[in-house]
Amino acid sequence: MTEQQNFNFQAAIDQLKERLEADFIGLALVDLNKYYHELKWRYVAGNSNLRYRKIVLSSGKGVAGLVFKTGKPVLVEDAEELMESRDLYNYPIVVFEKLKSFGAIPLFHDDHVQGVLLVGYRQPKKMTIEKFEQVKETIGTTFGPFHHKERLKDDAIEQ
Repeated sequence: MTEQQNFNFQAAIDQLKERLEADFIGLALVDLNKYYHELKWRYVAGNSNLRYRKIVLSSGKGVAGLVFKTGKPVLVEDAEELMESRDLYNYPIVVFEKLKSFGAIPLFHDDHVQGVLLVGYRQPKKMTIEKFEQVKETIGTTFGPFHHKERLKDDAIEQ
């Protein structure tokens, strides 16, 4: 068994949800059986429906796809203020779970992003810069077989 198979991701995000008092937490992982990078929400807590199971993201698409592609965290304090309603279809997890504020963190294995952890709230401005820092501190530098790190600007691929 691999380290990823031994780690109980569901228990870990359930604990995070309680500790952070989050409305929703999702872990999107790369589908390792594909020739191209495809992300799916594999583990969730606080979901309001099962539509997340149908979301398939490619690199650069949706919240998880953007974090996956850039390797950088994303913080959205007010989704409605930041994104116009016509753009929301590009963010299905935000729409399906009615998230109003959220933060997403890349999870690395070696130097490659293998997953994205999203912590969300159904009220605007609940995920603040301070709260996002608390999320990062709570997760720490490791999450099961993955580690979290801040990519330096020069290290990121500029598009």
